[in-house]
Amino acid sequence: MSKVIVALVGIVFFSACNNGPEYVDSADSRSYASMGLDYHDIESVVEKSVDSLLSSGYVQNIKQPKVLVISDIINDTMQNVDVEQLSRKITRNMRNSGKFKLSLAISGTGTSSDKMIDSVRKQTRGNEEFDQYSVIEKGQLKGAQLSLSGKIWQKNVKVNGKQRTDYFFLLTLVDLATGEVVWDDEANIIKVGSNKSVSW
Repeated sequence: MSKVIVALVGIVFFSACNNGPEYVDSADSRSYASMGLDYHDIESVVEKSVDSLLSSGYVQNIKQPKVLVISDIINDTMQNVDVEQLSRKITRNMRNSGKFKLSLAISGTGTSSDKMIDSVRKQTRGNEEFDQYSVIEKGQLKGAQLSLSGKIWQKNVKVNGKQRTDYFFLLTLVDLATGEVVWDDEANIIKVGSNKSVSW
């Protein structure tokens, strides 16, 4: 009897282990898609938007790298979208083109400015504990020339007994000297699922 109990316990134990978490390759994870925004959606938006930007006439005519700052990126969806992750993915690809340089001296809500840029100046200038010849001099920060802003929103509708969710990603690049929009783009993600599916 005791052997039977031990065997049953072993079966239950190993069954529980087999139901544990597992790694999923990002390339194969589409089968786990939901009505919400996921990794593939963000990657798709970044690719479409950056391709549109880099192929624009404005960017094609840039001769020297422009200093870029990230302004506000508004998330007007029911999703917990990490707007900083989105903005940094986009600006990383922009920098890799050799046309842009990203400054974190100042920023809007789309990313976090690097507080140490300001702190290192305040804490070391005139402080006798620091070699003043190695302290950063005034006037070294580069002024921003361009600003990247954006907005994400969604619309939910029911179609033929199913739920359809449309996501819209609007990105805008502005010349800070003139206030002119030099590029903008709208990328869309459309998902359809059962009425039992939720997008929040």
